Amino acid sequence: MKVIIEISAHHCHISRVDLDAIYGSNYKLTPIKSLSQTGQFACREMVKIKVGGKILENVRILGPERKNTQVEISQTEAYHLKVKPPVVECTCPQKAGSCLIAEIIGPKGKVSRCALIIAQRHFHTDPKTAEKLKLTDGRLISVKIPGRRSLTLHQVLVRVNPNFKPRIHLDTDEANAAGITEAAKGELII
Repeated sequence: MKVIIEISAHHCHISRVDLDAIYGSNYKLTPIKSLSQTGQFACREMVKIKVGGKILENVRILGPERKNTQVEISQTEAYHLKVKPPVVECTCPQKAGSCLIAEIIGPKGKVSRCALIIAQRHFHTDPKTAEKLKLTDGRLISVKIPGRRSLTLHQVLVRVNPNFKPRIHLDTDEANAAGITEAAKGELII
């Protein structure tokens, strides 16, 4: 099956508690662009991420608010920050090793959270498509990306949800390796 591949640059998902702390009490996020997944959007708001003495500027918040704050960066950015965040699906602050502590700085304050990760490459899909392809949530598959710098990526995590549209999400490092500069198509290898 061919599927759309999208590039996911660094970004921050934010909890209500943390949004209040860094932008002010009862602050409402300002959507500027809808994303491909139903109900998700890029916001006008951005934060700084500080780890040790290094800072990553202009990290866009994606909405809506989440249960846990999560900052997703690439391996190249981790190298710049001189850290080694885990490559995982999402943060789980109560589970050791599931994220690194970072300071998230906004215009009204800052919070220190176990929130920094490199997101595992993943395939969002709806239950109907998953059933058709005999895929289950949490399964690992591969995707073949054609082009001048064609490559096959393994360990692509399947994420199934009724609100999802079939899309592969790669970070900027992975997209650069494949020579992808905008949305492209790849072939699932199941």
